[in-house]
Amino acid sequence: MEAMQMELFPTANRSDIQATRSLLNRYTRMRKTVDSLSARNTIGEKERLVMEEYRRKTEAVEMAVSLIMDDNVRRVMEFRFIRGNTRWGTVSRFSSITDRSVDRRIVRGVESVAETLKLIGVI
Repeated sequence: MEAMQMELFPTANRSDIQATRSLLNRYTRMRKTVDSLSARNTIGEKERLVMEEYRRKTEAVEMAVSLIMDDNVRRVMEFRFIRGNTRWGTVSRFSSITDRSVDRRIVRGVESVAETLKLIGVI
């Protein structure tokens, strides 16, 4: 039998980054869905499955964002995706840097989150 070698820190490819971007863009809706379903007294089986899946994904995204090493990149990612602000709102909030610098920080943050999510098997 051949042994399969696993990368210790896998590198995210283009499709991983696209999947991560999609998760980040859906993050606030998934978090609100989890909160809403958690507040209900009774939920159906499908609702329970959705709640568990969304909870798993949102917790993974939160962890991945919190693990971003660069404080500046992490702050931009938290403001943009975890708090659910628009790109323009993020550029306005971080007005001490150029909009292109904000975009670069978002790109680096998405790559970091993608690598973490790939490492833990979410994507």
